[in-house]
Amino acid sequence: MSESITCPACGSADHADLFHTKDHLVTGKEFLIRKCNACGMGWTVDPPAESDAGAYYVSEEYISHTDRKQSISDYLYHIARGFMLRRKKRLVSSVTGKSTGALVDIGSGTGYFAAFLKQKGWQVTAIEISEAARKYSENQFGLKAIPPEGIKNLPSGSADCITFWHVLEHLYNPSEWMTETGRILSGNGKCIIALPNFTSADSEWFGKRWAALDVPRHLWHFTPEALRHFAGRNGFACEQVVPLPLDLFYISILSYRNQGSSLTLIRGLLTGAFLACRSLFRTEKASSLVYVLSKSPSGTWNPKA
Repeated sequence: MSESITCPACGSADHADLFHTKDHLVTGKEFLIRKCNACGMGWTVDPPAESDAGAYYVSEEYISHTDRKQSISDYLYHIARGFMLRRKKRLVSSVTGKSTGALVDIGSGTGYFAAFLKQKGWQVTAIEISEAARKYSENQFGLKAIPPEGIKNLPSGSADCITFWHVLEHLYNPSEWMTETGRILSGNGKCIIALPNFTSADSEWFGKRWAALDVPRHLWHFTPEALRHFAGRNGFACEQVVPLPLDLFYISILSYRNQGSSLTLIRGLLTGAFLACRSLFRTEKASSLVYVLSKSPSGTWNPKA
């Protein structure tokens, strides 16, 4: 990823260095976050080359690619995942108007969501960069996940829905992925993107200690406004924005754990509850947001949806 001269979301050249933050997962190295003064988009400066990025995911702490249950936090994560699988399925059906159909899950991880949708009757294509995660998907669920380059072989107009569950922020060439998304989606198909919210209440609370920065794995730090611009520049319109309320508690717990605090579970839950109450009815302050995109030019931006 080359250094951005202009904002990758809105194209503005007006940006400034924000702060340095640490890779708490693997290296302990600090990375600079730069912020666009126009749309608020942030990005990680000088991340590792894409060919070297895999080394930054090699950790038992990287829970999205493991099935670990060693702590209370891990158990809470897995309970929440079960709840969210059902909620995600309802969202897919709601926005597509279909009880079954063809879905492509980009960044499928260990395959829980893709397998759940397949069990519910959907025709699912799972795409995952990690060979270990692909093998886990096959061994655990009988789910055949394909590597990223396989997206080029998917037929145009074949998908009713394409999902990026906390994946777009990791991609070195997000616009190229959106181009493929537009090609694969049917005319009325929907793209669902879940992202950490760079202007969330917990982002403001924790600042450079906010766990969802997750440098250098997270290359892009989207605001709602930045996502609107990014979608528009790639031929999409944002039709709906939905908060993911449970993410606030998980990220708060992890933020305290990363800074070496004591009683991280209790502090994270209490902080999450406080911030949830303070931001009640303010979708744009949710820790994570789900954006529903359409290729239809009639789509409108509605951050209060």
